[in-house]
Amino acid sequence: MNTHLRATLLLVMTCLVGCSRSSPSNVPDPVPDAEVPDGPVAIGDLSTRAAEAICGALFRCCDADLETYFGPYRENDRLAAFRDQLPPAVTLDEVGCRAVLAPMLDIAPLGDWVAAAKAGSVAYDPTAFATCITALDTATCGAPVRAALWDGTCLGFAAPVGGAEQRSMFHRTAGVGAACAPIRDGIGSMFYGTCDPASAFCCYADPAHPGCQLPFQAGGVARPGQCTSVAALGEACSPSAPIQLCATGNDCDGETGTCVAPSLEDLAIGATCINNNYTVLGVCQDSYCDLLGSKRCEPLRDDGVACTTGDECRSTHCDSVCAPVELCTNQPPAPPGDAGVPPDMPTDAPGAGSGETCATAASLISASTSSPVLGYTSRVTSAFGATNDYNPLKTSGLPPACAFAYDARGREVVYTITLAPGDRLRLRAELADGKQAGIYLLDACAPTVSWPDFDLSGACGSNEFEAGFCGPVGCDPATLDITYPLAVGGQATTDATFWVVVDQVGADDSTGFVLDWKLLQP
Repeated sequence: MNTHLRATLLLVMTCLVGCSRSSPSNVPDPVPDAEVPDGPVAIGDLSTRAAEAICGALFRCCDADLETYFGPYRENDRLAAFRDQLPPAVTLDEVGCRAVLAPMLDIAPLGDWVAAAKAGSVAYDPTAFATCITALDTATCGAPVRAALWDGTCLGFAAPVGGAEQRSMFHRTAGVGAACAPIRDGIGSMFYGTCDPASAFCCYADPAHPGCQLPFQAGGVARPGQCTSVAALGEACSPSAPIQLCATGNDCDGETGTCVAPSLEDLAIGATCINNNYTVLGVCQDSYCDLLGSKRCEPLRDDGVACTTGDECRSTHCDSVCAPVELCTNQPPAPPGDAGVPPDMPTDAPGAGSGETCATAASLISASTSSPVLGYTSRVTSAFGATNDYNPLKTSGLPPACAFAYDARGREVVYTITLAPGDRLRLRAELADGKQAGIYLLDACAPTVSWPDFDLSGACGSNEFEAGFCGPVGCDPATLDITYPLAVGGQATTDATFWVVVDQVGADDSTGFVLDWKLLQP
């Protein structure tokens, strides 16, 4: 089924099947301004680390859009006690963002998940959680960071729509006959509860009525539940009491009252896309399904045309009229100083022994001071060298000549660092004048220059080289997050020296750069 359409239907249905209006009896103390250690995050630290990553992304890219981001939190009745601590009632900085967000996440949407994981009712997956955190920490402004912030399978406030889309860091495995309880994170999680939604749903008992009932009784108190088999395709189902659900991802057809697989048929403009019982009939192509109107696929609307939801708009954004998406598009501020060079950035070319080539590369550790950027610990600043000595592009005539598409034809500076197997090196480079930076690694300088082919692909790609994306108003920083494998090609690795190259991609006239980095050890 069309993901956006399913999400819209769930939104329309939410308060028809039971909204809890209970508020927290007390508000937890704000989290301290302290970084959660890297490595697997304990279940008790989930909200703190999530708040750190979310607020880091918000203040990197979305500090003008905080009211929009926190809108769903303000509107959630369970979080009513926090409304006067959120924009527009207050102006938040990053520390204040983390302080208010972490205790909210402890209630919604993570609260019931964490409680169930602590009780052993669901399984917590720290690797999946780390993947979500990395997506937030490394996303560039614009579409990538919007995708990371609003991703319901990770830490987006809105619940995932079900089927293959689930909260990735939690796994529900309880089978038929197991005790269960609702999870207040969307309609699906309330009705399937802590049961494995592919095979069972939580049947909530009410002594006054036969069959499976709604999850909550008066006052938002959860009813007792037991995992009960879902109906198979073609079997009877009912979304109203007595409830009988299909497996997650399948639909209960309103006309036949049986479970059906979602229709993936491509529908043209003018085709009926949903029937009178709100069963989805296919996926509108280059159009939207007018759910509450014609029930047909209607043409997408251009900017300036009145709209109700973003699905109606060619831009995907609706603000009473269709409009361009401008959320989270911050560009790095123009640095102070002459010609856009920060005061702490040298303007003289480096001399011998300071990184003109890898033979004279300085130690990355020795050359660094502390970094002010969240997610990084160290910073080095420099002007570029006097000559262009390296380029990843195969046709450049310069080493390492390992890439078919990645070009970096400007002057560069090189630093050395020693990594142990399992070490993870996180790098972020930004040119002083806002032009396109590139970062890549070398693993040998003599007798020939080579790159670390960790994936044995025979060519360096995005896992060994990264450049900052450039748009009409400037370039994002280049970020590279690379882990030194424990083994390559079946051979165990050992401690080794690598050369970090900061290069210019599209020009050769940048005055200097800032490189922020962090080494994470297993």
